[in-house]
Amino acid sequence: MKRLPKSKFIFIILPAIIILSIVIRYRIIYYKSREITYVVERYMTTGLLNSHKLFDINDFHLSFSDGRLAIMRVNGLQKKSPHKKVQYDVFLEKSPKGIWKVKKLYQVP
Repeated sequence: MKRLPKSKFIFIILPAIIILSIVIRYRIIYYKSREITYVVERYMTTGLLNSHKLFDINDFHLSFSDGRLAIMRVNGLQKKSPHKKVQYDVFLEKSPKGIWKVKKLYQVP
């Protein structure tokens, strides 16, 4: 039986590991998105093009929820310097599969 050279082994195994890790990460985020606090925290603190990104969330509380729609008030420090305190109202909608998604975001004066 012939042995594969190391370079072929790397070209076969490495992409499989990368694809598997991407699928696992997607499934974890999808599963955690059933929790409303996780969705708000992830949306407000991550993203390259997120202009409303926060450095840290100090407090958030649920203002309204009817099971399908929800409004959460989020207080935190702005990512941009000088890190001012800001407050947002986040409007979320629950899909039929139970996954929360951010629909709109308004800064509270």
